[in-house]
Amino acid sequence: MRTMTFRNRTRIALVLLLFLPLLLGPRAEANAGGSARYRSRMLQLVNDVRDRNDRRLLRVDRKLSRYAIRHSQEMADAGYLFHTPDLASKLDGRNWSIGGENVGFASSLRAVMGGFMDSPPHRRNVLRRGYDHTAIGVVKAGGSLWVTTIFYG
Repeated sequence: MRTMTFRNRTRIALVLLLFLPLLLGPRAEANAGGSARYRSRMLQLVNDVRDRNDRRLLRVDRKLSRYAIRHSQEMADAGYLFHTPDLASKLDGRNWSIGGENVGFASSLRAVMGGFMDSPPHRRNVLRRGYDHTAIGVVKAGGSLWVTTIFYG
């Protein structure tokens, strides 16, 4: 049995990104009441990994999470992933010296988290010691969950 390398998984992900808009359609499904539940579940997944790696647990910034939901909705509507171009401005007014962002989509939050942990730059964001806060936005579109996770500390 052949194992899939990181390079091959990346190629597959890029191909999926090219064809995903055709599969999902133009608009994400309404997410009434699901955002808080998704946010809590994603926070649990992130903090479980941080705890297993001897990192302090992150606290949720609910106000910034509202932006993260909007960003996830924009990605779902566009049908592709993109980062916040002005993340520093989104962190204005907060006590921070370091910030980062992970974006992803998959059929489950566990799969999104797995993708983050399989990617060295995303893994570094999840495990960075300097972070103490996160903002999480999740939107369901078609059969996928689109996730924006902002970290700062």
